[in-house]
Amino acid sequence: MRGSPARRVVGNPLAGVLVHLDQRARIGGRKRTTPAEPLEEDPTPRTPAPVAAPGAPLTAVLTTGEDGRVRWDFPAPYGRVPAVTAAAVDPDPGDDERTVWAVLEEVTGWYATVRVWQTRPRRGTGVAAPAGAGVRVHVMAAAVPSGHG
Repeated sequence: MRGSPARRVVGNPLAGVLVHLDQRARIGGRKRTTPAEPLEEDPTPRTPAPVAAPGAPLTAVLTTGEDGRVRWDFPAPYGRVPAVTAAAVDPDPGDDERTVWAVLEEVTGWYATVRVWQTRPRRGTGVAAPAGAGVRVHVMAAAVPSGHG
């Protein structure tokens, strides 16, 4: 990312994250093999998984709206704010100029709000922008035992 906007902004905490992501993407890219045929997604709708057993983590795959946000309403409220993780799925993994990441904006006992951001490849337009609609996000929520967090 030499010469990128993130590199030029001194004291920008996001710059270190972007540099690390870029380095990891380049390392991972060298090991990747291309399948003989591109994989196609199954167009049939999936049946939702049954509600997890008490104490088991809940998981979901969500899709962002126009502003890059998605709200996940839990099937049942948590007694305390749960531990939530989110990972964005890169919509264009072949593009070496951009990457995406998920940020938890709000977590309550009832829901979690996630926003997906993407880097910008052009100079002078800033470091990141909301990813927009259609980005898949894998989320997981787990109850926090009493006495923790």
